[in-house]
Amino acid sequence: MSQDASPSAPSLRELASHLENTPLAVIAWDREGRVRQWGGQAERMFGWTAGEAFGRHTFEIAPPHPDDLARVDELVRDMLAARRPRAVMRNRNIARDGRVVWCEWYNSVVFDDTGEPASSLSLVLDVSDRVAAEQALQWGETRLRQVLRGAGMLGWDWDFATSRVHATADIGEYFGLPAGQEYVTGEAAWEPIHPDDRPVVVAQMEASARTGGDFVYQFRGSAPGADGRDRWFSARGRTLLNPAGKPLRIVAVTAEITERVHAENEQEALGQQLLDAQKWESLGVLAGGIAHDFNNILTVVLGSAGLAQRHVPPGSPAAPYLEQIEKAAQRAAGLCREMLAYAGRGPAPGGTTDLSRLVRDAQALLEVSTTRHARVQFDLGTGLPPVRADNDQVRRVLVNLVMNAGEAVGDGGRVVVRAGMAEVTGAESAEHFRLAPAPGEYVLLSVTDDGPGIPTEAMGRLFDPFFTTKFPGRGLGLAAVLGIVKTHRGGIRVESAAGRGTTFEVYWPPASPATRPRQPDPKPVAARVALVVDDEMFVREVAASTLEDAGYSPILAGDGTSALEAFRANRAAVWVVVSDVVMPGMTGDELLARIRAEAPDTPAVLISGYSDRRTTARDPRTEFLQKPFHPEELAAAVERVVNSAAPPG
Repeated sequence: MSQDASPSAPSLRELASHLENTPLAVIAWDREGRVRQWGGQAERMFGWTAGEAFGRHTFEIAPPHPDDLARVDELVRDMLAARRPRAVMRNRNIARDGRVVWCEWYNSVVFDDTGEPASSLSLVLDVSDRVAAEQALQWGETRLRQVLRGAGMLGWDWDFATSRVHATADIGEYFGLPAGQEYVTGEAAWEPIHPDDRPVVVAQMEASARTGGDFVYQFRGSAPGADGRDRWFSARGRTLLNPAGKPLRIVAVTAEITERVHAENEQEALGQQLLDAQKWESLGVLAGGIAHDFNNILTVVLGSAGLAQRHVPPGSPAAPYLEQIEKAAQRAAGLCREMLAYAGRGPAPGGTTDLSRLVRDAQALLEVSTTRHARVQFDLGTGLPPVRADNDQVRRVLVNLVMNAGEAVGDGGRVVVRAGMAEVTGAESAEHFRLAPAPGEYVLLSVTDDGPGIPTEAMGRLFDPFFTTKFPGRGLGLAAVLGIVKTHRGGIRVESAAGRGTTFEVYWPPASPATRPRQPDPKPVAARVALVVDDEMFVREVAASTLEDAGYSPILAGDGTSALEAFRANRAAVWVVVSDVVMPGMTGDELLARIRAEAPDTPAVLISGYSDRRTTARDPRTEFLQKPFHPEELAAAVERVVNSAAPPG
């Protein structure tokens, strides 16, 4: 006995009641599209009662929005023609009162035995609120993208479940990476970050993932900027955890900070230059003061040794000891000159130097200054203007730099000496300048080695007195180089990287048109008086003894006031004034000015432990002699100035 499986009337009523309580509209329609059932939320959704809707075409009482009509019609035709039993679509429909209703249609088709559609049923859900929320969210995301793009930022989140990165802009484009690749999953997601910075970034993100805390880190991009410099970025974000404390995703924003980083580096470099300048100034004052006092002492030692050598007979047992005293004093004088150079009080540029010619002339010396198997190569520009510099001081800088480079490369290394023109515009980074020159054209001397480079921790101390990374206690070295270049109003730039060698660049100011050479005519020698002025008694006595040997009768004075009185008392007999520059009360410069106000052609030799003279090279009546000096040097200087002027009287 079989049971009838057809639904009973009570069952259908129960089903209809259930459908009325759901948010769904229930619409049945025949193969022509006419409504056969109109229930559930259909009346509330579209505004038609069941009686009004029955027998009418669905497109008449719930017409699709004009913008959706073609798509809906195509889907319905395709569903019926392809004999697909169900289809889902979302579109807008127009209600009776003109409202636009966003609907999701869940369609089911029943086909007869011949395969033709017999009837269709649609369950319709009003999703207008959901669509509005989605549109608001999409609009918010669009605004966020626009804001971030306008601010030069990239918003992103990393979904741990999918290991995929979602970003507010194209990641490759933002970081300047090659197009045609997605940098969102696996190893590719790390491609935008410079390889050297990836470990730090990974560590930061792992720490945040463990705690759910915030993170901030900076990193370089793997692709350089258009100017070839590193691009810098800053990422700020946090890890979101689920209720169990497991990481779900990282949300963050990345901003490019290249200009800020370079500006900070520039500011730091300028600040370091200021500190260096203050340090150099303090040490320079100290070094200059010490050198001045030592030069006074050494003048006595060197002068006394020289005078003593004149008065010992040939073969005297004392002769070699006097010679040793003289050599030791000369070495000490050399150290004092280095101290004065570091203090910026070395000989001021009084002439011109052909830099290319100087390097060529010094080639043999430079080659033997390096280790035996190090190669020294030269790349010297032609037609370079002469530089306003002292020839010996330029050679000293050159030899010092080449010796340092040779020691850095060792056997088999290469040192390249170059000379050419360079322009300093003022826009260059101060990061590598240890002494920044004023903007303008310069003759550039550079020394490059392919050695191991200078350690980062040593870069800040390169120009400190007696600092070295090699052998201890070999003089002032680069400190003296700095002082010499500073005296010449030039500049020094250093570039070095581990494993890539070091380059020292020295910027020399080009000279003005050369001054005419002077060829003084010698004057006949008569009975002569020399006025010797120095506040150091021993220096006065050594100078007086030297001038006596040269045929002069010295008059001694310990200060400027007494010297002026002595000159006025012996004006007709004084052939030359030999005066210290730095004295208490009236200085040597002031004394000479007072004397020449009364006797303009009076020859003079100015002596000092300092050597920052600026005018004597252009005045044949005046010479400058740096302490300590040998007696012959003083005698020669006196003869030159005397021969340049007429005898007194």
